[in-house]
Amino acid sequence: MMLAIKVLYGIATATFLLAVIGVYGASKGKPWLLIIFSVGMSLTIVFVAFDFVALTILRKQAGELTLIEHRDCWLTPLDTANATNLPMLHEFQHRLQCCGVEKGYEDWGSHIHKSCICEIDEIDCIPAPANSSLYEDHDSSLMIMIYQRPCLPILVHYVNLVIDVMITFLATVVLFWSTCLVLAILIVVQLKRKVEVPPVYYSAEAKAGNYASLAENGDIE
Repeated sequence: MMLAIKVLYGIATATFLLAVIGVYGASKGKPWLLIIFSVGMSLTIVFVAFDFVALTILRKQAGELTLIEHRDCWLTPLDTANATNLPMLHEFQHRLQCCGVEKGYEDWGSHIHKSCICEIDEIDCIPAPANSSLYEDHDSSLMIMIYQRPCLPILVHYVNLVIDVMITFLATVVLFWSTCLVLAILIVVQLKRKVEVPPVYYSAEAKAGNYASLAENGDIE
């Protein structure tokens, strides 16, 4: 994450410097500054285009996590999973109001974690199984409600939403940069184009005495 933030800061700084160079070159009529702007902007557009493709591939891979053929990659029951990953899963269950990874509370077996318990009465909550460990040290006459929805589809939905926003933003930025690049190239071509000035010749006959002024309308036929 920190590396991605540093890369974004680098792109933003480079884009700002290129924009300053391009505006100054266009205002002062400096073709070499516009050429520097065009080359730098072209490299930036190519780099962002690679990010666009990478995000598209990432979105496809995130959607494939919910497919049936990928279910075997999740270790169930979850109470026997790696203890390093469990705190993150507990946080997801609490914040996203879900339980389990792909199959709901069944992913926990009989040892359902307390982060699956519904804090408030909601439609997506269901009664916990009677053999669940949640009823240990708990009044069995009181029903415990747990979240019904698994966490994986919800997490994939939010990931896809963020990726879609980033793809839309990058597409808009690339379109704007491409327009600026085309305008810079057109300005360079215009500045390098030779302006043909018609030659002016001096004639000895062009004297004031050879011309007569038409002072009255009657002189015009």
